[in-house]
Amino acid sequence: MSEGTSEVERLLDESEMMAYGPEESAMVADAVRLAQEAGAEELLYRARMRQVSSAALTGDSDTMFTAFSWCLGKHDSDPARFPSRIDDLDLLWYYKWMAEAVALNPAFPQSQVDQVLDDMEHRYRAAGVGLSGVWQAKTANATAAGRFEEAAEFRAAREDLPRDDYSHCEACVRSDDADFFRRSGDEAKALELFDEIIENRVRCGSEPERAQGKALLPLLRAGRADEAKWHHFRSYRAATSNADGFGIVADHLIFLAVTGNTERGLSLLERHIGELPKDPLDVYKRFCALVSYGVLLDAVVRSGHGDVEVRGSEMPDVAAIFGVEPEPRTAAELAADSWRVAEEIAAAFDARNGNGYFASEVERARALEDEHYDLPIETQAFVPTELAEPAAPTTPADYLDLAVVVKDDHDAAMALLDEMGEPSEPELKPRFHSSVLAVCRAREDRDGALAAVEARIDALRALGEDQQADAEEELGLALYAPFNTGDEDELRAALQRDLDPDTKVKVLTALAALPSSGDEPDGAIELAREAVGVAESAGLEQLGNTRLLLALTMLRMGDQEDAAEALDAVLVSDAERCWRIKALDVRARLAGGMGDFEVGIRAADELLGLHTAIGHRAGASDAAMLAAHLLDDLGQSEEAVHRAQVAVRHAELGDTGDLNTNRYWLGRFHLQAGEPDLAMEALDAAAAGFAGVEGGGASALEARYWLGAAARRAQELGTAYRVLSEVARVAEESGDEALVELAFRAHLALGELLVSVEDADAVQSLESALRLARGQEQPEMLARALHQLGQGKIKFGDESGLADLDAAVEIGRDAGQDWFVADVIDTKAHALASMERVEEAVSNALTAADAYAESGDDGSAAMSELLAARVLDGAGRSDEAVGLYRASLQRLPLGIPAHTGVSLELGEILEKLGRTTEAEEVRAAIAD
Repeated sequence: MSEGTSEVERLLDESEMMAYGPEESAMVADAVRLAQEAGAEELLYRARMRQVSSAALTGDSDTMFTAFSWCLGKHDSDPARFPSRIDDLDLLWYYKWMAEAVALNPAFPQSQVDQVLDDMEHRYRAAGVGLSGVWQAKTANATAAGRFEEAAEFRAAREDLPRDDYSHCEACVRSDDADFFRRSGDEAKALELFDEIIENRVRCGSEPERAQGKALLPLLRAGRADEAKWHHFRSYRAATSNADGFGIVADHLIFLAVTGNTERGLSLLERHIGELPKDPLDVYKRFCALVSYGVLLDAVVRSGHGDVEVRGSEMPDVAAIFGVEPEPRTAAELAADSWRVAEEIAAAFDARNGNGYFASEVERARALEDEHYDLPIETQAFVPTELAEPAAPTTPADYLDLAVVVKDDHDAAMALLDEMGEPSEPELKPRFHSSVLAVCRAREDRDGALAAVEARIDALRALGEDQQADAEEELGLALYAPFNTGDEDELRAALQRDLDPDTKVKVLTALAALPSSGDEPDGAIELAREAVGVAESAGLEQLGNTRLLLALTMLRMGDQEDAAEALDAVLVSDAERCWRIKALDVRARLAGGMGDFEVGIRAADELLGLHTAIGHRAGASDAAMLAAHLLDDLGQSEEAVHRAQVAVRHAELGDTGDLNTNRYWLGRFHLQAGEPDLAMEALDAAAAGFAGVEGGGASALEARYWLGAAARRAQELGTAYRVLSEVARVAEESGDEALVELAFRAHLALGELLVSVEDADAVQSLESALRLARGQEQPEMLARALHQLGQGKIKFGDESGLADLDAAVEIGRDAGQDWFVADVIDTKAHALASMERVEEAVSNALTAADAYAESGDDGSAAMSELLAARVLDGAGRSDEAVGLYRASLQRLPLGIPAHTGVSLELGEILEKLGRTTEAEEVRAAIAD
């Protein structure tokens, strides 16, 4: 075997182990190319056979047709040399895909569609295989064309035959049948078949997600809205991970339109619109997408957002489909375009099929504007970030103002200054070169900074400001951090001279900002105060900056209270917008650090408004996410989600570098708000985004860890297990010390998941977590691992877990973790109770109750006392239990569910003991 043919074999073997997708299809294409170059026809035949399935399942009809036709010709020319079946590669099976593909493109005349189906039947008969698959293909073809009587006949013929090796899979048969009944008007029967798919868990490459998408409207109409929501999340998530899942998305856009979730629908449309030009031979898929765009975008227009631009509509390949220029289209424009092209496609299909079925499908879709179901999916209906862009800067002053605002975005600031060029107005030139200098300082570009200083000095001399120019020329970069760390003596000497106010302020602020000023905090603050006084007296435009510097100096010196007051003074003054923006950012973060979250939120929201008003997407994204974190700290998770949605939207619209991070935090906030399905979407997108950038591997793993946590909360336990296992393995095998803690958390979460489903493999995962924890110098990690491992062992009958719990208690005590110690002792009490070791269980439960109470957690203390009471009652010692029930009640606020439950339980105990009067008193207290 030659080197070339060996490589072909390797590529084909490896491709079989990969999921269908771009990487897999590229590998198969390489195998085809190398086999062709080697002149190895039998191997090329196998490679092209493999390419048929790859193309069919990745939405590449052109390649599928080409490879299939080539293979069919080779087989017909020499069946012995080129057999119809090689392992799992089967030409007869591929006929199903060919029959469907020609039917879904109106360019193929009906005679050619019939010819493919007839040839399929002829070859099946000649090969002596069952005809179930043939009749199924004919059923699907007739259904797609709206010939329902004909489809019913084919379906009946299929039902008369037993299943065979060439029958469609059970999932596809039931899904196609459900589709037949749905299209022909019997949605009840369609749902009956759909329910069977779900209940029996039948699945294949694109099922059940395809069936779930098709069932969304029927479920809504049947009053099963909550089920529709559940299937929407799972179907859409599966579609996005399916290499040929684009066709499924259309059903979800329509679902979101009729349920009022237009903002989510628009986000999904924008996420997938780039796939519209893909697979141009699959015209039916494109038709469905366009109809769904029309339905959704009409709903967006009705919601008052018809003028929002649809991101992605400007892509040349997308615009070409609509026959328009490659520029952004509004929702209203794209809706009209979508309906127009959909109607053109419908006319072509109807002309080919000889009926008006596709035109009627368009009319039915248009009629959905009168159909509405109140089913919120997102926590906010529409994220209001599609604001008109502000007028572009026109005057030099406009450019300079905007450059200062965005100076933290170095590239954006320099681009503005480059676009502006040195102004012709002499009075603006010093300010222009100061702005260039500010960017160079942020970039630590010493050469650029020197050039800017020299240009500024020349501009000052041209204005006749020779004294200031002389002073700045003498001091040079000594006035500017970060280039002046060794210039303190020179700056202090300069203060002794007669300086103009502008230069004196610069010297004072430079001294106050020097790193060495931290050795004398009072002196640094006094320098900053003096700078403010000089700027005020001289009426300098630097006043806002010096006030901000004073606040920052106080903050750098650890004086948070005075810094907050100084920032508030900036904000109540008539400060320039650029300094107000900076002050708001610092004030919001400072308020968060001080626990004054409401003040921080107000500052962050004002900051968001200012950045949005000037069209600074990166700043708006940062401000919205800052507000989200502050809201989450305040315990307002739903509001945190709202701001995070705004942050993501701004990052998308501005193509900023923080999009993946924003999606990550959006997912975390969704999870905190009790929305695990939405959390999974955001975290999955974040993980994929991180994985696609250099150096993003660790962030991708962190996002996938939380994806696993969200999957568990969503009760998608298989996904949770798969993701957490992957994170634990990859993080541990990476050899990266920074990822050890993540591997520990993943093993721990995996163990907890397996414990919850009573899988004894949990112990192995928890032991892995303990092994990792022992290698770290963090007692909290070790104690937590021992706690979980102890629980896991006891769950599966290994009493050595008690020793692990005792070890966790000792470590917790040494680390001063009082509440954790109480919790572990409570765990041990439950374990002892399950072993019927009554005295030990009661003793540990009461110890836990005391420890919880000392930690300020009366609710948990009450539950530990309740445990002790129940253990005593179960051991036939109800008299002793009564006192503990009463002690538990004393810790619980009257009227809460726990107090009511314990009271009822106590009443039953008292009744059992014959103490009916006391039982009635307890029950009466509940009623009162």
